[in-house]
Amino acid sequence: MTPQGFRFIHASDFRLEEPVDGLASLPERYDEAILDAPRRSAERVFDAALKEKVDFVVLSGNLLSARDTGPQGVLFLIEQFERLNAAKIPVYWAAGLSDSPDVFPSAFRLPANVHVFPVGVVEETFYMRDGSPVARLLGTSRGKAGVVPRYAPTATENADDLYTIGVYCGRLSAEILKTDATRYWALGGERERTTLSRSPSLAVIAGSPVARNFGETGEYGATLVEVSETGRAQTTPIRTSTLRWSVETLSITEDQTEEETLAAARSRLKALQDKETTDAALVGRAIEENIWFVAWRADAEGAALTALRYGASAQTILRDLRSDFGKTAPVVYSVDFEANLPERLAEDYYERQTILGDYLRMIRYYEENEEQRLNTDAFMPESARAWAERERLRRAIAKRRREDGESADVSELAARLKTLDERDYPAETSALYALTSLDVAEGDDDKADARDEAEKLAERRRALREAAALGVDLLSETDGATGLLEGLSTKSLTKKNRVISAELRNFQKNLDEKEIGS
Repeated sequence: MTPQGFRFIHASDFRLEEPVDGLASLPERYDEAILDAPRRSAERVFDAALKEKVDFVVLSGNLLSARDTGPQGVLFLIEQFERLNAAKIPVYWAAGLSDSPDVFPSAFRLPANVHVFPVGVVEETFYMRDGSPVARLLGTSRGKAGVVPRYAPTATENADDLYTIGVYCGRLSAEILKTDATRYWALGGERERTTLSRSPSLAVIAGSPVARNFGETGEYGATLVEVSETGRAQTTPIRTSTLRWSVETLSITEDQTEEETLAAARSRLKALQDKETTDAALVGRAIEENIWFVAWRADAEGAALTALRYGASAQTILRDLRSDFGKTAPVVYSVDFEANLPERLAEDYYERQTILGDYLRMIRYYEENEEQRLNTDAFMPESARAWAERERLRRAIAKRRREDGESADVSELAARLKTLDERDYPAETSALYALTSLDVAEGDDDKADARDEAEKLAERRRALREAAALGVDLLSETDGATGLLEGLSTKSLTKKNRVISAELRNFQKNLDEKEIGS
């Protein structure tokens, strides 16, 4: 038979049940756009199929969990299939675990244009044009009894020259991808679009149509695949996500003013806004539909670092950026503005014979001696200390049950834990608790304990870096420096230093005792 060219859209991982995450708080005017983002982005996949007038659509799994989305999610999906059915566009669907045929509600009838591949076997079907086969599709749905495709079935009579498409939710081994029996593998199961192989077979993980957080900063959408009469395939990513995310970094010198930093950030956001306007125009889409979220990270020095990290400068810049770019379309909304902690302060700070120098040398001691205890309970409010005690009791109960089995006597510990569980804790308690537990726990062979130990060690290092940077801000007036402390009265500085000096003397005494003991 004579090979024919065709076009199709490959998409997967709608995950309609999963909300957008990574946003602590936003103005109410964005609520609807955030809540609708997964469905609106998935809808754009079907919009693209109709606009591009493709021959068919291939879906490789994880479209939704019917149990979690409820009837609305299933009805939304059926509505999109009906749109394609009206345009006589078939859909070939290899389900994943969440949308497998064995868990999809039987009360909902799919339109006649939707072909769902079965669980447990690789099935062969054909895309037909004018009564003749144009492309062969081999697919299987995952489900609990799913199988991994390992080979192409025996070619159907009179179909030897057909372009073959494999459809599966998951990754395939390199051995499978080495054969050219299947020319294009339409894969799913992951959020990010990835090309696994280009030759001899083209294997593409479609990725999700919507970007949900700052870990997903690329172009999220679907893939348009155009296969020529010679069997050559060309892929074109189609962006469908209504949300974009990026982390923007600014380098700020010590003498850079707040106005100069604001101007640099404005210039960056204007470029993003222009890009969004251009991209929307290219696909004929209204700019009002999209939101671009930006997280700012600043590499700053000296007084600029303290002004951004511990003063009001970052909030002032953030307020102005939100006012300038967060209210008119296309919206580019700045979520936060943070100054990065320096990995290491200048060595000169550690050599000074001042309160600041003493303080930083003590910080360095705890950095270099990770086994030394660093208990900050005494500096925390009572609620944080109670939360910390609650976590210690949880770990103690879990450890005793691991060692002695479920029959272990933990009644006394459980009674104390119950009392702490019933308390009302302020919202910030869990964050404060993180600062009360900077010591590395006594490890054992349990993998979870080893992971907790590594996380605590990383948190201890971060907290010590924070303490060093904050110490420069609080104590630098003793070295003749300025920074944020310019606005404080001499009286308040004197009182503050008396308190800090007393704490430093206690620290130094403990340190001397450790050195004498060793």
